[in-house]
Amino acid sequence: MTERRTFLEAIMENELISICGKKNVSVDPVVLRSYTSDLSWLARSWRQLGWPVCEPEIVVWPETTAQVASILRLANRHKTPVTPYCGGAGVQGGTLPLLGGIIIDTKKMNRVIELDERNMTIRAQTGLIGQELEWFLNPKGYTSAHLPQSGYCSGLGGFLAVRSAGVLSTKYGKIADMVQGMEIVLPDGKILQTTTAPDSAAGPRLDHLFMGSEGTLGIITEVTLAIHPLPEMRDFRGYTFPSLHAGIEAARKILQHGLRPAAMRLSDEEESKSHYNQDGAFFVIHFDGFKDLVELEMREMMAIVEAEGGTDLGPEPGRKWWDNRFFAAYPKASGKRFLGDGYLYAGQVLDTAGSFDYLEAIHVEMGKAARKIRGTKFMAHFSHWYRTGGMMYPYIYAYDIEDEQSLADLHLQIVNVAVGAILRLGGTINHHHGIGLILAPYMRQEWGEGFEALQSIKNALDPNNIMNPGKLGFEL
Repeated sequence: MTERRTFLEAIMENELISICGKKNVSVDPVVLRSYTSDLSWLARSWRQLGWPVCEPEIVVWPETTAQVASILRLANRHKTPVTPYCGGAGVQGGTLPLLGGIIIDTKKMNRVIELDERNMTIRAQTGLIGQELEWFLNPKGYTSAHLPQSGYCSGLGGFLAVRSAGVLSTKYGKIADMVQGMEIVLPDGKILQTTTAPDSAAGPRLDHLFMGSEGTLGIITEVTLAIHPLPEMRDFRGYTFPSLHAGIEAARKILQHGLRPAAMRLSDEEESKSHYNQDGAFFVIHFDGFKDLVELEMREMMAIVEAEGGTDLGPEPGRKWWDNRFFAAYPKASGKRFLGDGYLYAGQVLDTAGSFDYLEAIHVEMGKAARKIRGTKFMAHFSHWYRTGGMMYPYIYAYDIEDEQSLADLHLQIVNVAVGAILRLGGTINHHHGIGLILAPYMRQEWGEGFEALQSIKNALDPNNIMNPGKLGFEL
């Protein structure tokens, strides 16, 4: 290890300084230690568990695509692992530097390059934080409409790396639906530009190969996104349903009748009681757009919901949800603790998606499996929807764990039983938080024979396996 550190400090550091400048390169132990964590259970727990902490040997903050390309060419020449980093708010261990090496933090690549108001697109560097993009767009009358809970601390590159979903995805889609084109630096330093045409049939779209790849195939340095006018009106409503089934049926009929809510959020009976002090299944819905259209959609929605037995709670519950939508990610804003502090919490890594039939089945199956584990509780909500199905976001947790090792064992048990239920019923093991390190062991089961094709693409693009090794289930 000493020889490797000496080599990196004497050779790699100087070469990186020549590329990015001295202010943008660090081997300071405090800086290195700050890049050993994200918001995953693993990263927040491994020190108290006594597990080895993975540290990079050097951190670099490039400012241009050309600098990223030079860094990757250098890393390839020395066969040094590279971990891309953008915000650090992930919950799957996707930015943990398993083999040390270089952290490339894109936070200084945070410029808006071009706003095209005629064609309603914006081009920006991917280190730009999501909320900074909104602060740029909103005074001009626009929005990206990609508003995840982590918007104040996550960057565009992170959104793209895990195919992120914002709270308005039911109407506006996930980040992948907004992409018009990208610039990507490949592992060998070549720079790839994808088309910004609205659509293309000139072979597969390479954009979709890199979205969701979590930095294992290259680094996305620029993106062109479709944008939207700020809505003339937002309107909200809250309901309770006599059962979760009734709530899911209402959501299905709302979408399949052609209505386009910006957001719908349905809690099961346990979460409704625990989080909202409501009996039955608690439901909030939000429409935005032109005033006349919003009012029409609200009326049509109300008729559907009432036919399914929904009890109208008025607009206040929906407005309260909207005003408090960031509190789970920023608990200090609400005076609350971070969700997961003080107890085992596995729900944030297990969002799953499938058909409407699947949603009801997985809620029952995962709940039964989770409750068989000593001391655990289970609840869930459903917050991203499609005409053909939706997403379930479960919380599986336990209090009063005896010691750190018991905590680790229980956490792994919970992940195993929850993912096992997902795979048995044919859902996807993740909808919008990515795979990273925590879910990597299950990728071959998710993909089946297709995983070998994915591994072949990885081998072709990154033969030296320098890009974020060990993530997404790829060979370490």
